[in-house]
Amino acid sequence: MPEKTFTIDIKADIGRVWDEMFRRGVPHHPMFGTYLNGELTPGAVISYRSKDGRYAFVLGEVLEVEPPRRLVHTFRFSMEKDAPTLVEWEFREQSGVTRVTVTHSRFEGETRTYKAVSTSWPKILGLYKLQIERGTVPFGTKWSNGMM
Repeated sequence: MPEKTFTIDIKADIGRVWDEMFRRGVPHHPMFGTYLNGELTPGAVISYRSKDGRYAFVLGEVLEVEPPRRLVHTFRFSMEKDAPTLVEWEFREQSGVTRVTVTHSRFEGETRTYKAVSTSWPKILGLYKLQIERGTVPFGTKWSNGMM
């Protein structure tokens, strides 16, 4: 099965990076303006939803969580028929820089999900870097998220 790994270095401590990437109750502009719902505990269902909660875009189940170092969850686009995949988040800090590695695996070939995440993970991680290091994402990102 194909696997994709994406890495980015963010100039911030590991706790801040973790908190920013998994906060609830506010829009995740890097994740297309969606809201993270659910608890980060093994067995919990998580989703990235519209502000009003009516539309789920990504669904998953938390398999492992070791804040602020590791999160493993299943991943399925709600609008695709592809089988659930697996996302592993790893966080390592050195000298005030946190390396975030996302490994997305368990694809059943080069599915629509595989193709979509191949281009979206680098963009998402880059936007998180901007948001954490500079306090914001580009206006165009917020505007396009608002249009969704």
